Amino acid sequence: MLLLKIIIAPVLIALVSLAGRKWGPGIAGWLLGLPLNSGPILFFLLLEQGPRFAAEATRGSLLGILAWASFCLVYAFCCLRMSWWASTLVGWIAYLVVAWTLLPLTLTVVWAFVLVTVTLSALLLIFPKAPQTNLDSNEDKQDLWLRMATASVMVVTLTGVARMLGPTRSGLLTAFPAYTTILAVFTNRHGAASAIRAMKGVTAGLYTAATFFLVLSFCLQRLGNAWSFVWASAAALTVHTGSLLFVRRSVPVLDRQAG
Repeated sequence: MLLLKIIIAPVLIALVSLAGRKWGPGIAGWLLGLPLNSGPILFFLLLEQGPRFAAEATRGSLLGILAWASFCLVYAFCCLRMSWWASTLVGWIAYLVVAWTLLPLTLTVVWAFVLVTVTLSALLLIFPKAPQTNLDSNEDKQDLWLRMATASVMVVTLTGVARMLGPTRSGLLTAFPAYTTILAVFTNRHGAASAIRAMKGVTAGLYTAATFFLVLSFCLQRLGNAWSFVWASAAALTVHTGSLLFVRRSVPVLDRQAG
């Protein structure tokens, strides 16, 4: 089991990172909307803690999208005037404040889904405009290993402390923007325009994660087995394909230059 935890998430992140290098940070951000971190964590919670615990953690993950998106928006605004490390710090503070605020909420998974989708739509409308500058799509080859190592640490740590944290806190923590932070920092080295487009791509992709959590929660309550992840993944991929149209329109310059 430990070996699976160490291998699965980093492999998924490596594939997304390589795809992002080919098509640009906007597409890389959009791909991070897939539940590449929370999906494996919830799967292991199902195996180790049972379907009831995993279903409640899934609701927490759904609400955690609000904190995740808050990081993206705050980082996008901050990187226009602040360094990468200051933008990261303020973004993390925003995530923690929103996540802490969400802890007492007792919304059903359906109402949580409605809240998340409406909020994501509002956030996308108020994103700052990326400066029109030439974008360098070359990335440091070494950051791939950092992303993969982070994935392993996150999965092993969160599943290890899940029983102590409880399902809601565990779910919220699965939405911690670990990979998004790495993407933000490395794209920010090529300018604020690149980072803003990446963060907007992540936010647009979060509709996919929301769909995944909604379907997974319903299926876990009824099926209570690994097939729940199959149905949730199928629904998420359908939504993700549709959201690509928005991303291609919102970051066209970036994608042409990165291609």
